[in-house]
Parts: sequence; C-alpha cells; structure tokens
Amino acid sequence: MAPISGSTNTTWIQYTYSYTATKTAPILIFGFDSYNIVYIVVDDVSVVDTSNASVELLVNPSFENSTSIATGWTTWCTTSCTAGAGTIATTNCRTGNCFKDLCSGGGVDYIGQAFAATIGHVYNISFWSQRVKVPGSGTTVTLYTGIV
Repeated sequence: MAPISGSTNTTWIQYTYSYTATKTAPILIFGFDSYNIVYIVVDDVSVVDTSNASVELLVNPSFENSTSIATGWTTWCTTSCTAGAGTIATTNCRTGNCFKDLCSGGGVDYIGQAFAATIGHVYNISFWSQRVKVPGSGTTVTLYTGIV
C-alpha cells in the first residue's frame, strides 16, 4: 500500500485495498511519521474476507472499546519519538473514538493488529484517515500502511 503524505489539513478520506493472503496470521500495520504540529488520525479500520464480508476480522476496529490506549491493537515507536506511540482521541473523530499519533521527534510510531486469514483468500482492507495541521505549521507528515 502506498504512503499518504502532505502538510495541509484534509477532510476524512477513506482508503481501500485488496490483499491476497500469503500467511495465516498477517499483521495490518500503520506507521505515522509526523510532528506534534501536524498529525494524522485513523478511524473505522476494517478487514473482511471477500467470501464472507459480513464478518469483521479485527478486534476493536473503530477504537470504540478504548480509553487512552488502543485496546486489541499493539503500539510501538522508534526511540526518537518523544511523546510515545499514540493515543485514543475522543474529539474530532469520524465516529466516537479514533487513533491519534503522537510521535513528535522525527521518528515513526506504529499501530498494528494480526488477523486470521486463509492463504489464497482475498481480503478487503479499508480505513478512514485525516491529516490535521496546527495553524502556522508547514511540516509534511506521512502515513504508511502495510501487511506483514
């Protein structure tokens, strides 16, 4: 999946991808390369098998069952992230709660979750993201997405 980057505000944008499973427990990962004056929020993440699209494969895909940490998700950051590996936001989200990155030292923070897959099946992956810029800042931020 291609990185998404820029330095201006955006509205909520939905991204969708197809993934053909090559392993039984792939991990969906988001990497946030940002600063405290421009940050990225992610909401309403979804992974479904195209052969049974009514079954969500992620735990807590919209972060609604989270308070300050992303329940069901693993978060981590590089050593240069001074603010930690992200938090749950309760305002300015697309729906309810969302995940807000916090990396402010020029590093990358991550959030990821493994899901059960059948090798050869096709999975639809979707999520909503928004870039938020504090007035007067011009720093570019990047959101990386991938499956490992």
